[in-house]
Amino acid sequence: MLVFRPTNENVSNDSPKGSGQAWRDRDWASIKERLRLTVKRAPEVVINVKGSRRSQDSDHAAVEGVLRYMMYISRNGQLPTFDENGERSEGREEVRDKHASWNLDMQRMKGMKNEPLHPSFNIIFSMPARTDPEKILEAVQAVAQARFQGHQYLMALHTHETDPAKDAPEHPHVHLILRAEDENGNRIHIRKTDLRAWREQFAAELRARGIDANATSRAERGRSRKAVSSAEWHVQKRYQDAKLRRSSRDPSQAKAARFHAAAEELREGRTEPKPWEIAMAARRRDVLRELAGNAARLRREGDSDLADQVERFARDMAPLDSERRQMQRALIEQVKNRLREHGTDNAEDLSR
Repeated sequence: MLVFRPTNENVSNDSPKGSGQAWRDRDWASIKERLRLTVKRAPEVVINVKGSRRSQDSDHAAVEGVLRYMMYISRNGQLPTFDENGERSEGREEVRDKHASWNLDMQRMKGMKNEPLHPSFNIIFSMPARTDPEKILEAVQAVAQARFQGHQYLMALHTHETDPAKDAPEHPHVHLILRAEDENGNRIHIRKTDLRAWREQFAAELRARGIDANATSRAERGRSRKAVSSAEWHVQKRYQDAKLRRSSRDPSQAKAARFHAAAEELREGRTEPKPWEIAMAARRRDVLRELAGNAARLRREGDSDLADQVERFARDMAPLDSERRQMQRALIEQVKNRLREHGTDNAEDLSR
């Protein structure tokens, strides 16, 4: 799920605490539909949200940044955009006119503690490749009309076929720029439960248009980590190509710090689980308990087929994992490779 902070922070994808509660919050018909989608591994909707203001921006630069992003999503006017009234516009001048009509300089640009505020928010709605792009656009328009009433916004559909950018991704997606304040000057504040509702409504609108789509948390899907490149790959790649350490593909400073911390813990033999790993295990237990209860209820109702699928889904969940554990396994494998290359079985020989 998404965590939304209407200040300077970026928004990240994450699941809410107590993922088992997500099943209990729904009526039984909704739970059964969600179970059917989950066990068949229907595509998951993705929504990414980020504030438009860069940390170093002045108020004027922040307002100009909104125009820059409008130009970006419209590919400098080459792609059509659609506003809150469904009006279509094309061309650079129409994008500039739309930006001017937002009167962003009339918004509050500082918060209660004088912190800089985002004049707008950049939202991306995505689905996997080969999903009907026009139906995605229709679904996003329906979500926006329901969720952003009173706000001005501008959206553009990007597809691999129509996007003039050379590196356009395969998956269709809609960029939406949302003005932070509505027509009455009320600033948008969206919390975890609201963001979960966004995803669920987006998935429901897609299903209403004949597209299988689901909106579950990683914990509900049996995944313990975000879909990122594996830590093992990064470690082995650095080992195989020393030049990579100096390339732009090096991990971020934050990730490098996590890597060094994991290595130090491994060296010192500190292998006890971290608080977040304990929390992951607790969420997994909640999800398994809910799945077992749902399967039992389905069986009592005579829906043995779906009950079997739910039980199989629970059994097939991948073991819990964390980035720290992956990094440590990769380091151990790296040491083993070095031992084999040096023709020794003793790690101490490498330090002589």
